[in-house]
Amino acid sequence: MIRPLFLFLFLITTTWASAQKRVRIDTAGYLYQGTLNGEPLQRLVNAVKLVQGNTIIYCDSAYLYTQSNKAIAYGNVRIIDTVDKLDLSGDYMEYTGSTGMAKMRKNVVLKDDSTNLYTNFLDYDRNTQTGYYYNGGRLVDSTNVLKSTRGYYYSKTKSALFLEAVNLTNPDFILNTDSLEYSTLEKVAITKGRTSAVSVDGDSLSTNVGFLYKSLEKYSEVYYGWIKTADYRIYGDKLIADDSIKYYQGDMNVKMESFADSLTAYGDHVRYNKTENTAIVYDNAYLKKLMKGDSLFIKADTLKSVQNEDEEKKYLTAFRNVQLYKSDFQGAADSLSYNMMDSTIYMYKAPLIWNADSQISADSIKIQIANNRISKMFLNQNSFVISQDSAQNFNQVKGRNMVVDFDEGLISKTDVFGNGESIYFAFDKYGAVTMNKLSCSNMALIFKENVVTELRTYREVDGRLIPGPQIVPPDRRLKGFKWLLDQKPTLKGITGNQSGIEIEEIKQR
Repeated sequence: MIRPLFLFLFLITTTWASAQKRVRIDTAGYLYQGTLNGEPLQRLVNAVKLVQGNTIIYCDSAYLYTQSNKAIAYGNVRIIDTVDKLDLSGDYMEYTGSTGMAKMRKNVVLKDDSTNLYTNFLDYDRNTQTGYYYNGGRLVDSTNVLKSTRGYYYSKTKSALFLEAVNLTNPDFILNTDSLEYSTLEKVAITKGRTSAVSVDGDSLSTNVGFLYKSLEKYSEVYYGWIKTADYRIYGDKLIADDSIKYYQGDMNVKMESFADSLTAYGDHVRYNKTENTAIVYDNAYLKKLMKGDSLFIKADTLKSVQNEDEEKKYLTAFRNVQLYKSDFQGAADSLSYNMMDSTIYMYKAPLIWNADSQISADSIKIQIANNRISKMFLNQNSFVISQDSAQNFNQVKGRNMVVDFDEGLISKTDVFGNGESIYFAFDKYGAVTMNKLSCSNMALIFKENVVTELRTYREVDGRLIPGPQIVPPDRRLKGFKWLLDQKPTLKGITGNQSGIEIEEIKQR
């Protein structure tokens, strides 16, 4: 009895499964029988309802091919699945019951929860629950509107793939790309290849590699591209824009352009707070500021820029291991502040400046730039100026505070205020050298091409002239003398791998 019972159950199961795959008539106003090319068909008219398992097909009229298990539906076509929650409608449909393929045409709408897909040409595979359109389509949900020439919609995963002329629009921005993956549940978009977008407030982004966007969080990631705001453009291997808090960051091979200041910063990392209008660049950080035929380079562990509508509150700061390079001077310090309004540089903690054949040092230095060249320096505490002449002698000026004036990029005058000491070398018309060594509370030295041409002293003077043959090495140096030419920054040392480009740019000016 076991074998006949098994066969009986198998036949029932097979028959039921086969019936589930057959498209059958549920209701219709009129039914006409006929044949086409030798295959029996049924023509159904008015309030047609076809059924296949959990699938229901509504339409105004239809042809049902019972042998090939196919149906052609016309007018107000709608296909619903009570299990898979499929809701697909259009004006015309060709349906193959054995494969579960529905080809819907004209005014097609695929509804899935809060997501609607609109197109005129959609092929939908019920087995894989995948829809494909190839002549333009539009997906609309509660957050985004996505359009493309071709696309796939996956009902199981509530996701979509858009291809060719892809456009994403929402209240915050408009995006264009050629390939985009989208999750309708999480409202997450991922692009591959060339992508560009513009926000409602004018910010924009571009990449040739890819982009990730989380609509609900207003969070974006840009790969190997740039993000642009009204004040800055940021390049990097990976860029993040969190528009919910107006925060941007870039990592690896970062480049940040400040439009208003003709300034470009480079580094491994950048952090930009749009609300506070502050930008920080750190790790291998340096910047380049264009200055009408010249460029100022500043390198430091960390660079910080503060933008402000009030010009007096607009400045740049550099922290730790600071180096400067400009055609008419170079410098090093622990920290630096640059006021962009009046082109004034403040250097702190044992700064050093090199200008032509001169070295300048103090506890802190203030540098004024006029007409894009150094014009004046203010040296505070432990001031020391050393100038090397053509005979390799070191002219030296030392004091508490100093003011150094420049003419055409060279020291023209040095005023000393408090505890003044100096050594300078003079030559007569026969080339004989004399060393002038003196001490005076306040003094002024006039230079021409790094040679002292005039000395002005105030109050008590203690000095002596030493002929060349009588000059001994200890007399050649003031106390605290340090010639630190080996610490002088170079353009290559500041810019690293980009030095060749920068040097070529300078040569071309």
